[in-house]
Amino acid sequence: MRDIAAALLAVLDAGGRGALATVVRTSGSTPQQPGARLLLMPDGGTSGTVGGGAIEHAVLVVLAEARRTGTSELRTWNLARDLGMCCGGTMVVFIEPMVPSTCGSDANGV
Repeated sequence: MRDIAAALLAVLDAGGRGALATVVRTSGSTPQQPGARLLLMPDGGTSGTVGGGAIEHAVLVVLAEARRTGTSELRTWNLARDLGMCCGGTMVVFIEPMVPSTCGSDANGV
């Protein structure tokens, strides 16, 4: 978790745009538990994981869209039906864009 926090701060401090996925709920057999996170950085690199394989790919696609549009969303995947994964459980993932804030800063950046 600390690595993702550091990576997120680095993205925001550099004025970049990223997107963060957080597993908020699971049921049945899943590759990760609630609290797992995946950060998509401006250069396409990542930090963290939401489970690898098909779920990771699906989440990365949605993260790229959130980074582009600036829109948050809550997505649910049935791992067997939607992604063909043998785990068979369900994962609910919160997707949120990470954009630098200009609120509260003056000409000196304070």
